[in-house]
Amino acid sequence: MKKRILTKEVLATIPEMVEQRLNKSEIAERLGCTPGTLQTQCCRAGISLRKSSKRGRTPLILSPAAIEGLRLQAHAMGCSEVKLATDLLEVIAKDRLYEAVLDN
Repeated sequence: MKKRILTKEVLATIPEMVEQRLNKSEIAERLGCTPGTLQTQCCRAGISLRKSSKRGRTPLILSPAAIEGLRLQAHAMGCSEVKLATDLLEVIAKDRLYEAVLDN
């Protein structure tokens, strides 16, 4: 019998990944399953893989150069540019690195 990958504990982490704007393929890759298996198990568990509405979120407007830089770095790191940008902003906010990053 195969060891179950998508345990209740693992399934509980999926909504946070969806909120981080990871897509179904990215989540499946992180969890070590196929997108189809992920979809089926989430459906059975009542977990939505759809991103929540953008209401209440602040849109970020980035220059094409910034987007390209994020895309290249994210590719080199094996993640999405959205994930990289999210992680960067989370660290800056958590550690209050605003002045250090902006060089003020």
